[in-house]
Amino acid sequence: MFSSLLNEKSQFWNVDVYNIYDNIFPDKINNYNAFIITGSAFGVYENHSWIGELFKVIKKIVNLKIPLLGICFGHQAIAQALGGHVVKSSKGWGIGIKEITTKKSNSLLGNFNKLNLIFFHQDQVVKLPQNAELIAGNSFCNISSFSIGDSVLALQAHPEFNKDFSLKLLNARKSSVEPATYLEAINELETLEHDGELITPNIINFLEQKS
Repeated sequence: MFSSLLNEKSQFWNVDVYNIYDNIFPDKINNYNAFIITGSAFGVYENHSWIGELFKVIKKIVNLKIPLLGICFGHQAIAQALGGHVVKSSKGWGIGIKEITTKKSNSLLGNFNKLNLIFFHQDQVVKLPQNAELIAGNSFCNISSFSIGDSVLALQAHPEFNKDFSLKLLNARKSSVEPATYLEAINELETLEHDGELITPNIINFLEQKS
């Protein structure tokens, strides 16, 4: 899905994929121009050896100021690794196409006042890491996006998801979702448009900083 989202440029990129949940990480961080940490079914607070290793790698990437994009789990992992805090929200699932309001004009996401994006999460960042700047949020998910300098961009939403995939994922998870939340999400995904492609050029520009 990221290949599809970033297709405008990714055909010219050399992309390596690491299944970090199998404890497979890049050997030489400096060999890369940018990193993406994607979504995951795992929680960043879970006691897995690979999550601890991921936190170490995140700190190395940030110290080297290599552009680092975190999406959903990646957003949460960056926050947790750098001193923020992530919890399983008492509010339950955040699913569907949700509007977020930007707290900072002309951020790394672009110069937008509001964005409608696809969300699919239970966990939330509830405390920002040191030196992080809040980009956007809403009443359900206060910290929906943040940045650190020009080299870290984190986003709880899924710009790479399309509506068809999201509906299939929602139906696969139906048994764990509150009925009212499920119906609201179905309605949003069937009737609303989302801005994933709108912010894609800015995500590409962010990832290409060091190329």
